[in-house]
Amino acid sequence: MSEQDKLPRLPIPPLRQTISKYLESIVPVANDDIAALAETNRRASQFLNVAERLQQRLIEYEKTQPYSWLEKWWFELAYLSWRESLCINSNYWIAFADDPNAYGLAKAPEQLQPGHPNSHEGKVWDSGEYSEFQVRRAAKFIQKTLDYKELIGDGRLPIDRTRAGPLCMHQYHCMFGMTRIPRMG
Repeated sequence: MSEQDKLPRLPIPPLRQTISKYLESIVPVANDDIAALAETNRRASQFLNVAERLQQRLIEYEKTQPYSWLEKWWFELAYLSWRESLCINSNYWIAFADDPNAYGLAKAPEQLQPGHPNSHEGKVWDSGEYSEFQVRRAAKFIQKTLDYKELIGDGRLPIDRTRAGPLCMHQYHCMFGMTRIPRMG
């Protein structure tokens, strides 16, 4: 978090540029339908009057936000209100590396290996009994997750960087401190 105050704020894209990019992006979709393209251009021009007022409201809103004009909406819409599984549909980049020592065992027991014919059925999964390997792996996963949470909480997580410079690290504080409330649907 040591470089947070040096980061530029997320810019609000210029309205006319955004509309221009939108119109450009639909050309391949329109597939030579000149009438559809003309209608979309007409509607975009019509929308410009309302959009300018909305753009001004967004500029005013941005001034009230501590990190980014997009952050609150992003958390609400991409994480908290979306009902799909986050790990698969939103955080697909999350990957877990196997410990080469497999937590004190050379490798997972053969029946737990993905290629084994009984890897998803029978005693291993349905008995309610767990092997030493499974218990060790679960304990190590929990330990490493809590270690990572501690790095975030203490502000010791190394700063993510690109060639352009440091990235905002505020998102990591929300990784363990947000909960979706179950509801119908």
